[in-house]
Amino acid sequence: MNDVNRRLRELPHLEAVLSSATGIQLQQQYQRTVVVGQARELISEIRSGLLAGSYAGPTDEQSVASMLKHRLERLCAPAVRPVVNATGILLHTNLGRAPFTALTQQAITEVANGYSSLEFDLDTGKRGKRDKQLARQLSALFGCEDATVVNNCAAAMMIALNTMSREREVITSRGELVEIGGSYRVPDVIPASGCRLREVGTTNRTRAADYEKAITEHTGLILKTHASNYRIRGFTEEASVAELVEIGSRYAVPVLVDLGSGYLRQQGLGKLDEPEVQETLAAGPDIVCISGDKLLGGPQAGILLGSREWIERIRKNALWRVLRLDKLCIAALSSTITQYLQNFSQSAVSLLATQLDRKLEDLEALAGALAAGIRQARPTWSIEVVAGTASVGGGSLPDQDYESRAVAIVPDDRSAEVLEAELRHVSTPVIGYVSQGRLLLDVASLLEGDSDSILAMFGELDG
Repeated sequence: MNDVNRRLRELPHLEAVLSSATGIQLQQQYQRTVVVGQARELISEIRSGLLAGSYAGPTDEQSVASMLKHRLERLCAPAVRPVVNATGILLHTNLGRAPFTALTQQAITEVANGYSSLEFDLDTGKRGKRDKQLARQLSALFGCEDATVVNNCAAAMMIALNTMSREREVITSRGELVEIGGSYRVPDVIPASGCRLREVGTTNRTRAADYEKAITEHTGLILKTHASNYRIRGFTEEASVAELVEIGSRYAVPVLVDLGSGYLRQQGLGKLDEPEVQETLAAGPDIVCISGDKLLGGPQAGILLGSREWIERIRKNALWRVLRLDKLCIAALSSTITQYLQNFSQSAVSLLATQLDRKLEDLEALAGALAAGIRQARPTWSIEVVAGTASVGGGSLPDQDYESRAVAIVPDDRSAEVLEAELRHVSTPVIGYVSQGRLLLDVASLLEGDSDSILAMFGELDG
């Protein structure tokens, strides 16, 4: 306890830290109120840590001022930073999913650099609707009557449910009560949207007749949710969209389909085990919801496609304004859709198509060159090319993996776990993963120029 008391007495007061050379410099670089607030919090945290026995770091004035400098640098670091994706997951949810093409990047920059026609109709000179042009583009691309957008697919489901079946029952299969990342669960979203859940069928088998038997005067909607992040195999059965539309038509009950990832036949990805948006719409549901940033290759957005009557009702819902897209997302999504409308070779998803189209020998060569570069920088480390497994990710194609190649690294001066953490803290973080005591950098998810970035980041490591 005597040592704790000594260190508490040594701990500098707030004014001493602010008056130090480092403190004065920080007040010139940052707002004084911010510096004072962060310094006060830091000193309080150190004091509490000393009393609890959980802090064993320095307590002298110079060290505390240095810690304050580091704290402010971290506070002012960008909320989102560019990283190198070496995980082998092409649409990595935690890493921002689909990368944008140069055309989409240009569209964002042009809108960000000044004023825009976000809600101004250039034809009439009066206030316009921010989704008007997007609705035209989406309707033309997908072949539906009308369309609108909100800030993600979960929001699209929420506003569709709230508009179409508020205070009424939503009939859905027990096998489609899905959960996606971030604990989004269909059985939670339905009541949160103001509807009542009516489950039918079983986990593995739900027939069209199960939906029909459940229809009563309280029924407001039939919901079908595509299981985009898992598959049930074996003794299974599910009702098709066409069957549900036929039932809905006979009983005057609308049908909503949550399709999720948004697979278009124009994407150049080959035939995937994924329902196509156009085919689903052709079956006649009232509304189909898809994501903008998965297989579509655009920004985060929830896209609602379908009946003009229901889309217009959704636009009039008070939630639409709460959930609407901002100008940068609209610019990015419009650019993405325009690229599909104009020419597939420039489509936003061509990046994903290019990655999936790589031959194994190309991945082998890419991994070999990367391994050679790292070996040159770290000649004493064990570095080899090994087999890897890549996946699309982002809640898409859950059981379709692809053979890949990875660079496996075993340092001789630190653990693979320490190296993985160090690469997350270089100027351009490199995100790999550790398996069986090795750091693996899968080249399937690397974009053009990423190999050079990785080699540059190894140059920033200590030792």
